[in-house]
Amino acid sequence: MSLKPSPLVRRTSLRVLLIVALLVLAPVGAFLHYVLPRHDVVRIVNTEVRRVDASGKPVGGGENVGASRDVFYIFAEDVDDKSPRVYRNEDTGWGFPPYLKFNSADEQAIASSIAQERGVALVTKYGWRVHLFSWFPNATNVRRWDPADGVTPYFNIAFFTGLGALFLYAFIRLRRRGV
Repeated sequence: MSLKPSPLVRRTSLRVLLIVALLVLAPVGAFLHYVLPRHDVVRIVNTEVRRVDASGKPVGGGENVGASRDVFYIFAEDVDDKSPRVYRNEDTGWGFPPYLKFNSADEQAIASSIAQERGVALVTKYGWRVHLFSWFPNATNVRRWDPADGVTPYFNIAFFTGLGALFLYAFIRLRRRGV
């Protein structure tokens, strides 16, 4: 007597497995998309410094200035389609994600210089632009752009290569155990 599952049971279990995998992989993919660096080639048009409170809301003149901080902003437009881009330029310090960025004032000076020239820059960033919550991606690096330069995301390539090797190693180990 054979104890093989019927084709209907196999299809159902495969669908359940795919749904579970999607529910696990979608948040992981969104998390990686948020924290991994990405590059934009933009024309910087302006820079600004705003005083904000702990929640990120702008502080007026007579409000509690002691519990506030300066946040740099870089205003730009896409080189190809002229769509607006706004970047927050803030130190990450020792926090998360671990970019260890302590030079936001220097990056702002570079961005201001490029803005005065109406020049094109390569902005390395992480994060998302969410209009509903006034979230801006954080610019981790700003540099002048030469069209002869190319952008190769070496960190992302190394990260996903290492992640793939880890999954391959785990798959091989599980297959040897008979799982």
